[in-house]
Amino acid sequence: MSKLIGLTHWLLILTILISEELVEGRKIPNSVNRAIIKTIKVKSGEIIDCYDIYRQPSLNHSLLRNHTIQMQPSFDPKDMKSDNLGTLQLKQTWHDFGSCPKETIPIRRKMKNYNPTFLRKRHRTKLSHYNRTPNASQPSNFVDLHEYATVEARGNFLGAQAKINLWKPVIEMSAEISISQIWVTAAEGKETIETGWMVNRPLYGDYETRFFIYWTDTNLFCYNDLCPGFVHTSSSIGLGCSFTELSTFNGDQKDALFSIHKDQSSGHWWIQLQGESVGYYPSSLFTELSNKATTIQWGGEIVNAKSKGRHTATQMGSGHFPSEGGLKTSSYFNWVQVVDENNMSMDPKDFDLEATNPNCYDLKVDDSHRDTNGFGFYYGGPGYNDKCP
Repeated sequence: MSKLIGLTHWLLILTILISEELVEGRKIPNSVNRAIIKTIKVKSGEIIDCYDIYRQPSLNHSLLRNHTIQMQPSFDPKDMKSDNLGTLQLKQTWHDFGSCPKETIPIRRKMKNYNPTFLRKRHRTKLSHYNRTPNASQPSNFVDLHEYATVEARGNFLGAQAKINLWKPVIEMSAEISISQIWVTAAEGKETIETGWMVNRPLYGDYETRFFIYWTDTNLFCYNDLCPGFVHTSSSIGLGCSFTELSTFNGDQKDALFSIHKDQSSGHWWIQLQGESVGYYPSSLFTELSNKATTIQWGGEIVNAKSKGRHTATQMGSGHFPSEGGLKTSSYFNWVQVVDENNMSMDPKDFDLEATNPNCYDLKVDDSHRDTNGFGFYYGGPGYNDKCP
């Protein structure tokens, strides 16, 4: 009898193992397999899984167990410049290899180099995407310094938007990153919702320019869908996926409209790209940000590891200063707007400019194209140069 029980036990284990999919050295549980409706294999080993929208991993968050998905915002903010969507025909690389069916969402499968411990640590003295404390993924003498070129508005807000120029900046050291984004924050930066584009090899394993979202509360931070929280609703826009069209120096310019706004009916914070709703962060994830944002920032950020005993040559934006010339030379934000407490979109009235190291990365408000481009600015730089040692 005991042998029969033992045999039954091992047959059960064997059945479970067979029902799991071994991918890149890790097994995907059968329960996850049932949630995946379709799998799309992209170049360089990248994989997109089309998940049943009602069984997406984000709904495993303890605050979302009985959550009813809102498929679209109740209404957009008034006077938001959504009719001017820029020059980008919204296309991500994986679109060339397939599409996700309706009522599914594309999720980029974690790659071999994914390290959740490294990616979830955060230094909070400044809005930043990395921890300054060395860990197993960094050499013992590694110190990362965050540098910014941003426009900042303070007040009470329900959102923000901007059309952001897309580039592929040069990254000098693999641990460094370059970001262009919008920050919507409360609680002195401890609660944030962010979106834009980035080049981030530690996160993605390459140097491609990728769409990203990011959020923090007082306890953690998280990119894209790497932990539960963001409720994804779009079947065509993948988080962490690369753009197919980018700007070229002295050539064609590509930009995309990024926006974050609070739905006045549900309270959720919606993220949109090129006017398409990607999904939302439920207000229940936050404390102060559940009501409103108190700071908005737009601009660039880089991580400077100083690995060669000097400033990094990692580029911000196009890698060229605003002083070198405007369109086709320096990178830009335009149609920069905030959403006030009355759900009205408008240019920021009171704002501050911050370039933490202007000899390396700078910014300049563009006052000569407000009629055609709204409020905007040029920003960025090459990093290391004669004045940036």
